Amino acid sequence: MTSYEDIPIPYKDDDIIPEEDTMAEAMYNNVKLDHILKNINHDNSINNYQSEEEEDEVEQEDTLPPSGQVATTSQSNNNNWKLIRTLAGAHQGWVRSIAIDEITNQWYVTGSSDSTIKIWDLASSQLKATLTGHIMGVRSLVISKRFPYLFSGSEDKTIRCWDLERTNAIEGCQIRNYHGHVGGIYAMSLHPELNILFTGGRDSVIRVWDIRSRNEIMTLVGHSNDISSIESQLIDPQVISSSMDGTIRLWDLRKQNTQVCLTHHIKSIRDMKLHPQELTFCSGDSNGNIKQWLLPKGQLLNEFEKPPQDGRSKIINTLSINHVSNTLFAGYDDGKMEFYDYINGDLIQSGTTPPVQGSTESAIYASTFDVSGLRLITCEGDKSIKIWGNTNA
Repeated sequence: MTSYEDIPIPYKDDDIIPEEDTMAEAMYNNVKLDHILKNINHDNSINNYQSEEEEDEVEQEDTLPPSGQVATTSQSNNNNWKLIRTLAGAHQGWVRSIAIDEITNQWYVTGSSDSTIKIWDLASSQLKATLTGHIMGVRSLVISKRFPYLFSGSEDKTIRCWDLERTNAIEGCQIRNYHGHVGGIYAMSLHPELNILFTGGRDSVIRVWDIRSRNEIMTLVGHSNDISSIESQLIDPQVISSSMDGTIRLWDLRKQNTQVCLTHHIKSIRDMKLHPQELTFCSGDSNGNIKQWLLPKGQLLNEFEKPPQDGRSKIINTLSINHVSNTLFAGYDDGKMEFYDYINGDLIQSGTTPPVQGSTESAIYASTFDVSGLRLITCEGDKSIKIWGNTNA
């Protein structure tokens, strides 16, 4: 088993999941949540906007290749994204999922259709560890901010919990499995304060888990097709989900049902991202439409500028929000890349990711900005991971 000693995990050795989780136990016993949640009285007012291995690694300094028009806005001079590094052969299959450690901003994890999870050093791009255990592709990843745990969801219908502090355990660092889904798991989210995990996928339901006991404490039913993404937050609605059925649902956890169902998208929604500092989120669909929404009620705020159609794919696979520069990134199924001003929805830069030599695959499946907002990481169909830098930052 590969050692994880060099991974900077900001947790103490004695950090363990608490013996009791009041929230989870209450839900499990069907106790009303109002009494439990009464101390989480966050202000619901709307905030104002504020301005593989190493031998396979190929370093590049290529400017993002032009594709279509580049809009000129007040933000455009602050966005000049260039490819600075390509990890060719990062996986043996499509790279489908990614999560970055938001505590240290020093490492990130990727999941692939080759069924493995890999841990990478952000600065050097050195492979730190490979986690094995899933028997099918890894489609979703989430890193806990409270414990040294990584959760993964797979097409094999299982959720696995990995303890990244168990560096010398002979049996490895996988400590828990969660069973209940009857299809692949495409989306996951951890509640920011409570010890509960939300998962969704091909079976069209959101399952809510007590991460300590592994009990399924709630099932949220309403979507009629694959669930593509889940976001959770402290204030109501505490859970937001998007689906291939073209809808977004804002959930009432107390009543365990849909609070609001948004039906503005005509095509399937492939991804959705919550702004980390504002009460807004964005969604992207398979027809190239990006919509911005206002919480808590889900009012439509904006429809982002749609570039001229050039006969290429319209399918948006991934969205990422850079909260530092208020930039939205959209990655397409044909490798197209677009950067938008998050405030006004204007297109400020576009281009295409270059496939690695010998590959005809160009899809961008997953993406994330690092915490500093200076780097964008994309996971792609040519089995590579690419790191982009903003040269104007």
